[in-house]
Amino acid sequence: MSSIHEEARKKLGISQVHLAALLNVPRSNLALAETKRRSLPSASSTLLTNIYKHFLELEDGTLANYRSLETRLFLNEEYRKVLPAMTAMEKTCRYKLKLLKQDLKAMKEKAKDTEHAIIVLTRVAEGLADSTGNEKRITWINLLKQQVYNRLLTCWEPEQAKLHIKIEMLAGEARALRRYRINVTRTHLSS
Repeated sequence: MSSIHEEARKKLGISQVHLAALLNVPRSNLALAETKRRSLPSASSTLLTNIYKHFLELEDGTLANYRSLETRLFLNEEYRKVLPAMTAMEKTCRYKLKLLKQDLKAMKEKAKDTEHAIIVLTRVAEGLADSTGNEKRITWINLLKQQVYNRLLTCWEPEQAKLHIKIEMLAGEARALRRYRINVTRTHLSS
């Protein structure tokens, strides 16, 4: 089980050396006190108890205002520094989203055109098959049709689905950034 010394140190986020300096005792004395082999001077012990008590009061809600005015002012200033960058990130996401949607639209158009090209080439090849002397043309059309099939694989539904997933992820990121920005503005910067 941790001692009050260790708990207070962890909650403060400081090292044993820093806590010893705060309590005005040598680090070795604090180390011995943490292992319960030695007691701290009463003034240091009282200070440590008060520190720990304040943490407990904040955690159990006894202290009504969990953020001091100093903390709020500091955070408000930091949020003011961060929000323009977050707004820029959101704007970038929305711009990329717009480009991806244009890409998806172009991909769907390409898929439609490619499918139509396959149908047209098939019909042309069937029409040429009725007359003689068109074997070279039919072979060429079939080779061309194979290239069209290969092009179709770059824009068919699974490729569109991959692009759609990217769009959804980017849209979610943009929404999350916007919600966060609005929440911070409402909570921290309005006061």
